[in-house]
Amino acid sequence: MELKSTNSSFTNMLSGDERLIYKPRPQDPEKTVLTQEAIISVKGVNLGSYLQGLMASMISSNANKGREALDVAHSTHFQNLLFKKL
Repeated sequence: MELKSTNSSFTNMLSGDERLIYKPRPQDPEKTVLTQEAIISVKGVNLGSYLQGLMASMISSNANKGREALDVAHSTHFQNLLFKKL
């Protein structure tokens, strides 16, 4: 599965395109490998590298939050299944 998103805020000076690719893990098809790509473009701003760094940091932080949320959801689901069997 592939997901694409585009940040449309401040399109005249800052844009961001992100792509997430989910594939079965080759060694264990029951697990998933996530690949994340982001392209950040800054136009006509003196602080271009600063803004790129800031946006990259935000994307990384959000990716970590998403990973933590999936871990919690998976753990909760597993615990619910375990307790239902007992």
